[in-house]
Amino acid sequence: MATYYAIPCPEGLRKNFAVLIHNFENDIGAPQNQLLIAVANEYTDKIIEVMILGNSQLLDEDTFAAKVLNNVASVVKATAHTLIKQVLHKMKNQEMAPLTAQIRARKLVIDEQEFISFPVVPELAQRYRQCFMAIRNGDMTARIPLMEAMLEFSLVANHYFYTESIRPLKLGLITRKIADLGGVTINKASQAAIKKLIPQLNIEELQGFIDYLEPFFVDVD
Repeated sequence: MATYYAIPCPEGLRKNFAVLIHNFENDIGAPQNQLLIAVANEYTDKIIEVMILGNSQLLDEDTFAAKVLNNVASVVKATAHTLIKQVLHKMKNQEMAPLTAQIRARKLVIDEQEFISFPVVPELAQRYRQCFMAIRNGDMTARIPLMEAMLEFSLVANHYFYTESIRPLKLGLITRKIADLGGVTINKASQAAIKKLIPQLNIEELQGFIDYLEPFFVDVD
């Protein structure tokens, strides 16, 4: 049994993934830069929508917590979109083709539904589930263990969704440094938001938070 964090893949994004894989694997001559940039931006936006903005929708938009989430979403989106364009816009098809392996690696199919996913190690998944149970039972002391689990989880998510996405690309020294700095920026923004957000939530908000979060953790035989 393995645990994954799994985001349902929108139909349009799924089709574009399939087109890109087909075009790269069949050496289509037409440049794929614009399609890949559009797909990468949509991929990024879906992750932000689920992992960050979905939580903010549970809160009053005027609350401090909602403002923290909306702010980090803006930072991550702006950073990622800028880097996607900088890295990909001048690349040749053969230079971008290795990204097909990353697309396949993040794909998970359950009962014929496709997900964007990454594996969660058993120890971290177990800590999350212990926090879920405790918070459902009204235990506010689980707030700190939940925050610690989320801090670790954010690093894992950044690794699979960002670092692993750019790793196969052959980048020049300056572009690689810019890309690495982008990863650091995203990590810092995510970690700071978690540290600000979780201590501010009351038990009702925490319970709503985990009700939203838990279904994205799925077990696969």
